[in-house]
Amino acid sequence: MMIGLILLVIVAYYMFKSSNSGGSCCMNYQPHANTALDLLNERYARSEIDRAEYLERKQELSGQKHPISIKKG
Repeated sequence: MMIGLILLVIVAYYMFKSSNSGGSCCMNYQPHANTALDLLNERYARSEIDRAEYLERKQELSGQKHPISIKKG
């Protein structure tokens, strides 16, 4: 009985300590902000845009001067 109480106090202490510390492992997690290219890739993967539109927009985002050729096949 006494060992269980001691273990409970120790576990509670570490849980309280880690939740109040500013540098805990997952409390400060900030999700990756999607870039325009990430959003474009997601839209293409969901078939919201076709290949030609995807390549055109990708070219605009990357700042390329020469058009990307589209191979069908």
